[in-house]
Amino acid sequence: MPTPWTPEEIASFAARYGLKDLTPDMLERMRVIADSVAEASAAIPRMPRKDDEPAPIFRVPLR
Repeated sequence: MPTPWTPEEIASFAARYGLKDLTPDMLERMRVIADSVAEASAAIPRMPRKDDEPAPIFRVPLR
């Protein structure tokens, strides 16, 4: 399980992305959501090497 976000980390993250007018309640909600997102993303299986991922074979049509 990932390390939970701290209130200070969330405040720093919000400020970094221009979210400076958030209330303490909004920041707390953001922290709870960030913890849920981190936990969900940690459950996604990863390939051992990036060259095994499907991204290198993905081609976007160039028109």
